[in-house]
Amino acid sequence: DQMDAQSLAIADARVQSELGAGRAEVFEVFPLFGPYPAEWSACSTGACYQVDIYNFDREATVTAIVDQGTGQVLDVWHIDGVFPLVNKRLYNRAVEIIQQSPDVEAALGFVPEAAQIRLMDQIHMDSQCDGSRLCAGATFYSDSGALWVLVDLVDEKIEKIWWSDRPVDMSSALYNPKPEREPEDCGTTIHVARDGWNLDYRTTPTDALEITSVTYNVDGVDRPVATRMKLVEWHAHYPSGFGYRDYIGCGGGGGGFAIYPYGNTQVLDINSGDAVIGFEVVQDFRMSNWGNSCNYRYEQHFQFFDDGRFRVVTGAYGQGCGNNQLNEATYRPVVRIDIAVNGDDNDSFAVWDGATWADQTTEAWWLQEAPYTAEGYRYRVTDQSGVGYYIEPGQGQFGDGGTGDNAYMYLTQHHASEGDSDMPLLPNTGCCNNNYMQGPQSYIDGESTTDQNIVLWYVPQSETITTWAVQNGYGDAQYCWTDNTSNYWPCFSGPMFVPIPESPPTAVSLSTLAANDGLEPTQGGFTLVLVLAAGLSMAIATGFLLRRRNLAAQQASNVLDRH
Repeated sequence: DQMDAQSLAIADARVQSELGAGRAEVFEVFPLFGPYPAEWSACSTGACYQVDIYNFDREATVTAIVDQGTGQVLDVWHIDGVFPLVNKRLYNRAVEIIQQSPDVEAALGFVPEAAQIRLMDQIHMDSQCDGSRLCAGATFYSDSGALWVLVDLVDEKIEKIWWSDRPVDMSSALYNPKPEREPEDCGTTIHVARDGWNLDYRTTPTDALEITSVTYNVDGVDRPVATRMKLVEWHAHYPSGFGYRDYIGCGGGGGGFAIYPYGNTQVLDINSGDAVIGFEVVQDFRMSNWGNSCNYRYEQHFQFFDDGRFRVVTGAYGQGCGNNQLNEATYRPVVRIDIAVNGDDNDSFAVWDGATWADQTTEAWWLQEAPYTAEGYRYRVTDQSGVGYYIEPGQGQFGDGGTGDNAYMYLTQHHASEGDSDMPLLPNTGCCNNNYMQGPQSYIDGESTTDQNIVLWYVPQSETITTWAVQNGYGDAQYCWTDNTSNYWPCFSGPMFVPIPESPPTAVSLSTLAANDGLEPTQGGFTLVLVLAAGLSMAIATGFLLRRRNLAAQQASNVLDRH
């Protein structure tokens, strides 16, 4: 089926027009999973595939969505300056280039074996391999330091070789990037129904753990919350101007540079004291030699609370590839949240300006900063119906060791080609931008965000604090750091979405109720009477309002204990 999908894509006139007459190659063919946008609705009854083709001459990725069931190509688009998951042929070609390089042999003193070469999506800002060009990097360790080798896969040559002065253990280079046992949910959709929530999860090829079709039950109705939430890529930036863009996921085709899942996805309780207050869907991703230098570990936690809140959490453990002191990574995960408040359409976004909620009418981005509301909210997303969420960025208040997100927030109008399928590398970014150019800004072009289908992109920034830094007075506690597999200090980040209390019923006097419903006021006590929107009346105890008032305080006091 994948070969048939590839053939259909290559034969499509739109694909041929995008590719032109130059050099191009199919990199990956992935199954396409729902939920599907309207333009791909045919996929709900047939087998659809995503075909990624790299145009070497234009340095662009062309993607085709193919309905294998009907033999039709449903959609085609291209993105300049990005490349998809590298295929096995090119991976092997990069290994050959390194082995055949006299400069590499001279630097190392030997020709490395293929088993010693582990390629990653490596970037150096003082080279052509700055994030926009198809490149691969390998690192070799010795007692005297680390040798870094960058391969340009467009021109098929060594682009840059340099040393770092950090002495590390040779075992750091001896990781096996494939897990011994593939997680059961790779490419498989698993459903969770719990605590009023319904959702699906799966581990994708390159976009990590993905949560889709999220609903929460309100008054007996499963109300839509989010269509798709996932982590597109990690940026690991080192002060000396190099770094990585990391995929986490199941990979595909035996090539590429993905960091694979470690064990199966778990659904765990969230506790506050002895009480279970929700659950989280958790996936661990790690290099199999994690605990050693330049071997990364990442985690995702999607947390769902029984009071209707939810939080999208990412975590980095290290260990980085710097000097073990101050020259270590700043981690920036790029999280995509296709919010769907009471459905995909008719959503709007607002920012707290210190006095009121200022509606944002067009696509834009913000760096996290004050002012916040008294509850710590910075943003708000609402539907025309009035349903919505306050968005509470991390400021160190969530009890998971996070010290603050310092996050970029991006607001865009939804387009299927901008994340409804597995994404290649994001455009107009790299590992090492210290500003808003983390990738999602490429989708900001002035479109309306009032009463629209909108997407939120959230990019926290977490700076490593090593054990050396703590011991030498440069920090109070380790952060984003691993000494070994028994001693580690992850940095967790991510926003909390808090339901906006819906408008309470309107209060009326007892005499009015008596006139309307024939009831007599009673003496010797106090009763609060509410008239519901449908015109029905009921009497309730004053404790109802007290419970509503205390909701925010209760939410703020919850400290999470994971089991």
